[in-house]
Amino acid sequence: MLFTRTSNKKYVIGFDLGETGSQISWSESGAEPVTFAQKDKGGDVENLFIPTVLSKKFGANIWFCGQEAETRASHGDGTIVRHILSSALQGRAILIEGQEYDPCSLLALYVRRVLALIADTVPTSEISVLLFTMETIDQNTVEMLGRMKGFLNLPLDGLYWEDHQSSFYSFLLCQNASLHERDVLLCEWNGESAMKLIRMCYNGSTKPAVVYARTDTAPEMSARMTAKEQRDASFLHVCRRAAPQGQISSVFLIGQGFADKWMKESLSYLSYHRRVFLGNNLYSKGAAWSALLRRDHRSVQDQYFFLGENCLSCNVGMLVLHAGSSRYLAVRDAGESWYDLSWEREFIVDSGNEVHFIFTPLTGGAVRDETMKLEGLPNRAGRTTRIRVSLSMADVHTLCVHVEDVGFGEIAAGSGLSWDQRFTV
Repeated sequence: MLFTRTSNKKYVIGFDLGETGSQISWSESGAEPVTFAQKDKGGDVENLFIPTVLSKKFGANIWFCGQEAETRASHGDGTIVRHILSSALQGRAILIEGQEYDPCSLLALYVRRVLALIADTVPTSEISVLLFTMETIDQNTVEMLGRMKGFLNLPLDGLYWEDHQSSFYSFLLCQNASLHERDVLLCEWNGESAMKLIRMCYNGSTKPAVVYARTDTAPEMSARMTAKEQRDASFLHVCRRAAPQGQISSVFLIGQGFADKWMKESLSYLSYHRRVFLGNNLYSKGAAWSALLRRDHRSVQDQYFFLGENCLSCNVGMLVLHAGSSRYLAVRDAGESWYDLSWEREFIVDSGNEVHFIFTPLTGGAVRDETMKLEGLPNRAGRTTRIRVSLSMADVHTLCVHVEDVGFGEIAAGSGLSWDQRFTV
């Protein structure tokens, strides 16, 4: 979904929202995103992660976030609040000092407090677009973020969300094209659980080039399965499987698991005719790039077509009557994220009681014509039957259609009838 720019606000924000830690990056006037960092508790190392916690001062409505919240709570100067994100996803109220709090309101409070950390550099009034990125996006996550949005009360021009995979794609889209002359591999490891792998595949034989992601895990790269002295050998095995010679242009290594200098033979293998990058803020920077691309369209967006796991794989349209003949009305295009689909339109029904949808797969296969019957729809004379069609998606494969009979103003009152149907896309 593209955003039509309506203001001169300078900043866009990418917010990587996690259960234990979050990150925030921003772009000013289209420049390379910058990531917020603060000294760790020892005061020696800059930490890009902001703990996803709040603390409440005893007996007062005074709140702190992140590292300061942990410090104050450890000194006995407040109640620490953890698991805010998971509580919001589960709809579980949080009990603090005998009072229950809505978890979505606390998550919104955390976001506002994090934005306050950068307010000297990025005034909230100058933020145009805020985009959240999370590991996965499902219907429950969309509903939770929608509830949190209601509590934020920020003067934004646009607020969006996407998954890590999409943020990775946007990050690559805004880098030098030489990084993705062939496929690109991302390895994410926190040093404990199984390593996550994303291979961004580029098919340059089409115009625009089609990009899609393949995901995998490497269970052998977990603390339980791999002793420290075996990490290099185990990762070398993963690299040979995930990055065959001649297929990968660049590799990105992210996560705390890569912090210690244990890579030797594995790094030597990866570095042979490939560019290798090590860091921890790819998703938040990618989200900032996504926010910028939603606000300011760039020509590079026309050169690639992304089919991520959360993207529609077919064009969705309707058959409508116009000037006496049937024509195709485009509703949504393949490549758009399912959670961005919110569409509503009103139509005059000339005759009959059917609505026709056309599904055109981008990846091959037959075009499908699906029909939704509106049983009991009044057959009013003089083209005075008007319906409102609303579309949304429950997930990437399920289109939800809601139709209402809304009548025709004072000429014909609506019947109050409505119809719902789901289609597989």
